[in-house]
Amino acid sequence: MNKLCIRVQNLSYFYDKASPPALRNLSVDFHTGTYTAILGANGSGKSTLLNCINGLCVPSPGSVSVYDDDEILDPAKGEDLERIRRRVASVMQNPEDQIVAAVVEEDVAFGPKNLGLPEDEIRRRLDRALKITGLEELRNRAPRFLSGGEQQRLALAGALAMESEVIALDEAVSMIDPRGRETVLDLLDTLSALGKTILHVTHSLRDAFRASRCLVLYRGSLVFDGSPGDLAASPSLEEWGFRLPESLKALRLFSKLYPGFSASSLEPAETVRSLIRFCSAGEERGLVSTEPAAGNFPGSGKTDGPCSFDNGTGPVIQFDAVSHEYLRGTPFAAAGLSECICRIPRNASVVLIGASGSGKSTALKHINALLLPTEGRVLVFGKDTLDRKTNLRNLRSKAALAVQNPESALFETYVADDVAYGPRNAGLAGQDLSVRVRRAMAETGLPYEQFADRETGALSGGEKRRAALAGVLAIDSEILLLDEPAAALDGQGREMILNLIKELRRAGKTVVSSTHSMDMAVFFDLAGVMVKGRLAAFGPPREIFGASWQSSWGLDLPWIVAAARTLAEAGMIPPGKVPLTAEELAALLSGSGDAVPANGACTGTEEYGKTIRGGPGTGTGRIEGLVSPVSGKPRPRRGRRKTGLEFFRNFGFGQYLNRPSLLQRLGTGKKIGLLFLLGILAIAGPPPFFPLGVLILVLAAGALAGKAGPGHLLRGMIPALPYIGLIFFIQLFFPRPQDTSRVLFTLGAFSFTAGSVLRIIFLFCRLGALMALLSLYTAVTTLEASVNAVKRGLAPLSRLGIPAGDIALAIGIALRFIPALTGEAERIVTAQLSRGSGKGRIRTAMTMVVPLLLRALERSETLAKAMTLRLYPAASKKTGNGARHPKRVD
Repeated sequence: MNKLCIRVQNLSYFYDKASPPALRNLSVDFHTGTYTAILGANGSGKSTLLNCINGLCVPSPGSVSVYDDDEILDPAKGEDLERIRRRVASVMQNPEDQIVAAVVEEDVAFGPKNLGLPEDEIRRRLDRALKITGLEELRNRAPRFLSGGEQQRLALAGALAMESEVIALDEAVSMIDPRGRETVLDLLDTLSALGKTILHVTHSLRDAFRASRCLVLYRGSLVFDGSPGDLAASPSLEEWGFRLPESLKALRLFSKLYPGFSASSLEPAETVRSLIRFCSAGEERGLVSTEPAAGNFPGSGKTDGPCSFDNGTGPVIQFDAVSHEYLRGTPFAAAGLSECICRIPRNASVVLIGASGSGKSTALKHINALLLPTEGRVLVFGKDTLDRKTNLRNLRSKAALAVQNPESALFETYVADDVAYGPRNAGLAGQDLSVRVRRAMAETGLPYEQFADRETGALSGGEKRRAALAGVLAIDSEILLLDEPAAALDGQGREMILNLIKELRRAGKTVVSSTHSMDMAVFFDLAGVMVKGRLAAFGPPREIFGASWQSSWGLDLPWIVAAARTLAEAGMIPPGKVPLTAEELAALLSGSGDAVPANGACTGTEEYGKTIRGGPGTGTGRIEGLVSPVSGKPRPRRGRRKTGLEFFRNFGFGQYLNRPSLLQRLGTGKKIGLLFLLGILAIAGPPPFFPLGVLILVLAAGALAGKAGPGHLLRGMIPALPYIGLIFFIQLFFPRPQDTSRVLFTLGAFSFTAGSVLRIIFLFCRLGALMALLSLYTAVTTLEASVNAVKRGLAPLSRLGIPAGDIALAIGIALRFIPALTGEAERIVTAQLSRGSGKGRIRTAMTMVVPLLLRALERSETLAKAMTLRLYPAASKKTGNGARHPKRVD
């Protein structure tokens, strides 16, 4: 037997004494080189177990032991934490909580640099981690401009670069597209074969089959410890909160058709090969026949009846050659959408599928008018989102968006208050508001009596996603937009999402969702395939996963469809059939599957769902019956240009430009010295020469020696313009009493003097010089280089008894916090606008203040934890534990 790696003995953990224990008397051993999948419903204690091992939660002394060679380390002891975290690399559930740098490659290299490795070894680990996670082309991008799936890849890359002996992953692939997911899981297989110990928290039974051992937690207790095959066969799965995926349903139906059959893998091709071998071997021995046992396998609802749409009133959503470019005209410009053309009928359920960063979330935000096209137009209920006459606030109340990351959507203290935010903005109050909130919470599995007064920050990951969805349902909008609604949800949660979508359809609603789960996509009326910002195909799932399917899309087929193709190749089912459910596949195997169509659309989709494919891999499909009469050239942009989110995207501080230049090569200490010197001159130097001179000098230095143009350096002023305008207003209308300069003109009781105008000009020059100076410094200096320079500068203070390490840690967190806080503000405003807020920019800004302060406190704590997990020296030596009772994240 392999050496003992981690021992958990009689571990119980309470987040607070008023709540039930997150873990109850848990005892389990993990041995070196083993691959263990940890499963369970949301809130069962999975994340808590990992956090007790890495010390983010403080277990009782002696209840957790981590073995380093022959020495026993205890995460309850602060002095052992650094060695534990060298041995155990962790990936947390929310990727945003683990990102600590302003540039992708800097974030990945953060851990290896803290290990004190040579530069060539750091580069090797960096390049390898970026390649494995598919982030090579994004290595110089700011993390806050990545999609949710790309951010999860980044968090995973940072842990992989540590090359620790134990890798603990908490739902680390839940938001990654299928191909990327397979790449990561293949890597885990390889690492396990090389002797690494893998602890993988997952809701996916298919992923769990990669492991050699499965643990199931239920309400904090260990209820199963065995092989994946034994788990799949367990009759208690649904009792523990699981819902059988189509793959496992198919295996159980295969066992009925072919008594005695069992599979050791949930991969569709391998399962079918096992079935073929079983039939061949049985036939040779005369034990079984290739003719299956008779059985009745009713459909799952895909072919039971028509999927009627309201085609008579025209499309409810229309994209006319829509393109969108993020941060247009800046070094960070990136295409979000490219010439997308489609029409979505009223009362349909539509799913967008595609790789991470393919444009799914961008498309949803265009429907909700959180983003506007840079080319083309979007019509929602016949209203052009670019038209200034269109009331965007009313439109958003009719097309509510549930954003991708639930932590971003919860900004009230208590759950019921957060759910009430949208309907309250719509004018609902009193009993009507209470009824709406109770109903929405019940529909998402959060009983009002149990969750109304729960703090949103204390919810588990799955509960947060349910609460965010309840907040959108409470708006009772005609269109519901769901961005990855089932990510990180357990089987019950996914079943709840699908049932909810069915109920919304019955109520006449239109649902547009995105997902990385092909198995979930088959249950929608229509599917759209996004490839690098383009709509590559659009039509009924049976057609998309049938005749229209292209491997160049970079996606995997649904399990049932993939298995059916292999069975058809073996001659076990008729060719050309496209079953979408386990029951349909079993019906084909039993010879009673005549009703399963090949590529047919359900009734009502003909007008909207005939797909014409473009060239292989081009993603330039056009959809007959979906194209609106638009001219050959994209409609020119007109009217409205901004929605408010650009305010945050224009924030330029902390955006490093990885461009070789003279200023980039200059020593960081010298750059900091110049920063302070020129900053003092800009602020305190006598006008007009000093502020104007510093501004001109900085702009010239940026263009000539830093490869950063004036547009990038001054872009940071855009978010500050309202405050600058307020200062100008005060200066102009309220001149100093001693101002005796010439009066230029009067306006009622106000006199405007030459002195006040000059002071405004000088003030503008000072602010412009200061902001350009800060932007130039961050453009040519990495965050890590700045932090290291500060640490070196403060080192002599340690001899005087001054805690230089703690000061350096605080400064490091503060410097990393600037872009993080800007991203938090953007997410809060996104969530507020998507739920009907927006009665003026001033009101929006005021409603953001309290949530932003609370989120700032949370992010500062999570940022410190993320830095300690990757061995930031001062942080690790200080505590590393974070709060004694951190928030629950299961």
